[in-house]
Amino acid sequence: MADNKQLQLALELATMAHKNVTRRNGDPYIFHPLRVSSNKTFIKTKLQKAVALLHDVIEDTPFNADFLRQQGISEDILFTLTFLTHDKENVKYEDYIANICNNLDAMMVKLSDLTDNLDQGTLPVISDKDRERFIVYENAKVKIMSTLAENYPEEFKEIMNHR
Repeated sequence: MADNKQLQLALELATMAHKNVTRRNGDPYIFHPLRVSSNKTFIKTKLQKAVALLHDVIEDTPFNADFLRQQGISEDILFTLTFLTHDKENVKYEDYIANICNNLDAMMVKLSDLTDNLDQGTLPVISDKDRERFIVYENAKVKIMSTLAENYPEEFKEIMNHR
C-alpha cells in the first residue's frame, strides 16, 4: 500500500513529468492530476491518490514504468498504473476501459479522471471534437459504474450516496 512517502514521491514525479506543459485552457497540466487525486467521491486510499497523481505520466510523458520504479515508486502503484496507461496505437478505447474494469483502484482513478475531463468549465470553447469526446467519456463512465454496481456494490452505493 502507498504511504505518505510514496504520495510525496508521486507528487514530485508528476510535477517533474508535467513541468512546462499546459492544458488547452492554459492551466499548468499538473492541476489535472491534482484535481483527479483530490476527488473525494472516488479517491479513498493513499494508493488511489498516488496512482491518480501519476495516471498520465507513462502515457503522456517520456517517463516509463522502469523510470518510476528506479525513482522508488512501489510495485502496487506501478501495477495499478498498467491498467490506466492506454496504448492508443494497439488497443481500442473500449478495450482499454474494459481492462480497467478488472481493477477496483484503476476504476476509481479513471472515474475521477473522466469526471475532471468532462468538466466543461475547464475549456474556453467547446468544439464538435470535444462533444464527441464527452460522449465517449460518458460511455466509459457508464461501463465502469455498471461494473462497480455488479461487482463492487458497496463501493457503488458509496459513490451514489456521495453525489
